[in-house]
Amino acid sequence: MVQDFAGLAWRRLAAGVLAGLFLCLPAALAEQADRQAAPRAGLMWNRTGLPAVFPLQVKSPAGADYYLVLSGSGGDALAAYFRGGAFFKVLVPPGRFKLRFASGSEWQDEERLFGPNTVVFDLPQVLEFAVRGAGLKAGHLVTLTRESLSGGLRAEVKGQFVCQIASLEGAEPSRIQAEPPRGFILGGNMHARAVLHLRWRLGLTGVEPGTPDALWQRSLFVLGNPSLPRHLPQFFSPTQLPLQGGFRSYSVRSLYCG
Repeated sequence: MVQDFAGLAWRRLAAGVLAGLFLCLPAALAEQADRQAAPRAGLMWNRTGLPAVFPLQVKSPAGADYYLVLSGSGGDALAAYFRGGAFFKVLVPPGRFKLRFASGSEWQDEERLFGPNTVVFDLPQVLEFAVRGAGLKAGHLVTLTRESLSGGLRAEVKGQFVCQIASLEGAEPSRIQAEPPRGFILGGNMHARAVLHLRWRLGLTGVEPGTPDALWQRSLFVLGNPSLPRHLPQFFSPTQLPLQGGFRSYSVRSLYCG
């Protein structure tokens, strides 16, 4: 009789556990179905209708995902998603924008973000993305760090620039008869000298006067400088033959320069 009572108690206990599992299962499945998969890292949407050409790089601590929204005078302009600790850079349209970051580990959707544990951070300053000077696209580098005590975020902002370099392509002029080289020869790489000169023109760096770079800037850069004195006409002697020019074309390249 005692054994029958114990067996009946175990059967009732097992039935109660199974009933509880069956009751919890639909709720868990509904919660899982309601949760969306995390978006791919990168641009999510751009509602401005303007081309995205200005750089925005974000460095972030690992351990969470991040949802970024840029808002301007016309409302939300752009949204992006990225993984914490991973390299992230996105091109944004021109304008002045406020940046809002949301971070967490379990993405829900763009309304609920990462659920009740979402950490939201608004960048205090408004960032401007615009062209400056001669062919300089000005963007920003934002470095996020996490507060050790509160777990919130703070940010450091630096400028980031894309320079457009104009250069000549095609056959280089050459003399009909080879002559021994005269004067100084510019050292270094032509690409590095072009970047250095453009940075000097835009006030990003200085150039020591009298150096080969300074002399090269005064005479050979394709954009020229109207404030420099004009060179006197050159006359060729019978022993110095003129240059034989070939076809040349212009090209413009973009590269990160700071």
